[in-house]
Amino acid sequence: MSVIENTNSCQISYALIRQAMEGEPYTMQLAGNDGPIVEEAVNQGIDGHLEACFCPDRGDRFEWVGGKLHCIVSKASFPTLIRRLYEVEDEEGEAARLADDMLRVLGINEYGRLVGREALGLD
Repeated sequence: MSVIENTNSCQISYALIRQAMEGEPYTMQLAGNDGPIVEEAVNQGIDGHLEACFCPDRGDRFEWVGGKLHCIVSKASFPTLIRRLYEVEDEEGEAARLADDMLRVLGINEYGRLVGREALGLD
């Protein structure tokens, strides 16, 4: 089973992330520094884990429109994108913060538990 470690050193399984997605792709529009951070993670192709997070056959889409990166990330690709963001070594920790925020939107808390969006004050 593939596992990711978040900024609090809590383990989160790919299976839990996919469960939180409820069968739907993850969609987002990113502005500012977030777009280039995600673009860099996506453009790695197949990485050392032999995983890719941009597979058009899965429905993955990444497109710049009006200065924003519009993203549709499939259930199969999303955990890989999250892992790659946690692996980025940027001084400000922006990539890891972005990964934390994306998981929070799915209802996964800072301890790596799926508690739901409502419990996190999002619904």
